[in-house]
Amino acid sequence: MEEIKVTWKYAVRIWWSWVWRAMLWTFPTALLVGFLMGFILSIAGVSTEPYQPYLQLIGALIGIFFGIYAVKVVMTKRFNGYRIALVKTDTTETSTIDV
Repeated sequence: MEEIKVTWKYAVRIWWSWVWRAMLWTFPTALLVGFLMGFILSIAGVSTEPYQPYLQLIGALIGIFFGIYAVKVVMTKRFNGYRIALVKTDTTETSTIDV
C-alpha cells in the first residue's frame, strides 16, 4: 500500500465530501422534526418557548448523528483512485478506541 502525502487539495475534497452529505441529511431532518414538534405543541395549545432549549438540543443531536454518519460514508468512498483507510501503526500498542 502506497502512502500518499496529504495536500490541501486532498483535504478540501474529503472535507467537502463530508460537509455536503452532513448538511444534506441534517438540515431537512432537523427542519422536519422542529416543524412537527412545533406543530404538535401548537395543536396542544402549549407554548414552544419553554421547550426551546430541548428542541435545540434535539437539533444538535441530529447534527452530531448525521455528521458522524457522513464521516462513515465518506470513508467508504473513492476519490479519483484513492480512498481513506484506517491503518494500524503499531501491533504492540492497544487502541483506546475499540469499536
